[in-house]
Amino acid sequence: MKTLRIVSADKSAAEALYGALIRKKQFQVLPVLRDGRELLERYLEDRTDVLLIDLELPGIDGLEIVEAVEALPLMRRPQLFVMTRRATAPVLEMVSGSVSYCFVKPLDVQQTASLLYTLTRGEGRLDLPNYAYIDYLVTRTLFLLGVPPHLQGYHLLREAIKLVNCAEHPARLSVMKDIYPASARLCGTSVSMAEHAMRHAIECAWMRADINTIQTFFGYTVEAHRDTPSNSAFIHMVADRVRMRLEARAAEPVWEGVQGA
Repeated sequence: MKTLRIVSADKSAAEALYGALIRKKQFQVLPVLRDGRELLERYLEDRTDVLLIDLELPGIDGLEIVEAVEALPLMRRPQLFVMTRRATAPVLEMVSGSVSYCFVKPLDVQQTASLLYTLTRGEGRLDLPNYAYIDYLVTRTLFLLGVPPHLQGYHLLREAIKLVNCAEHPARLSVMKDIYPASARLCGTSVSMAEHAMRHAIECAWMRADINTIQTFFGYTVEAHRDTPSNSAFIHMVADRVRMRLEARAAEPVWEGVQGA
């Protein structure tokens, strides 16, 4: 039976996952750690087959742990999984070489436990989403909708839409508890300012956009001459549009997709 260790600053989520893994009796699960430095010290003492690491940790953060694992001799490296709220292309490109899978928080505990077992058994490998193409599609969509790129709300909307697209269960994301805080943190602002800036960017886009463009993206769920959609509705509708495009062209290389879009 493989040993597994979870390292997470989110104690409640880590303990819920720990409990699910214990109940499934598929791993020998070691006690949860909340500090990256303690993990590196412990790993020298008790070899672990599987590591699930939060990228946002006190002490030594998750990216430093990934680098430390990559520096180990091949035969001593554990199978590495990471979890993060910052599902941005630069972050995930940094960990894509040695990481088996990236879980986007908030986690579905039961699905995460099952997926860990499947991937560590070698019964399947799930590729990371094509983050470069997601970034391109979100940027292109906001451009076509006329969201002014010089506004802070434009950058906040980009991060929010990418977060929804990379989440395992987008419908479970709370705009107040998940989307606003994560976007605000990535763009260096407060939650209240993020909400206001997104609202302003959407209103500016609605004043500039052609009704045919709006109906192309949103169908007849909204009309150009009426009130703008809520921040949440806008983010999820654009994310769904991006998801449909990803599914339609999943087999195509990124740059072919860019040239032909």
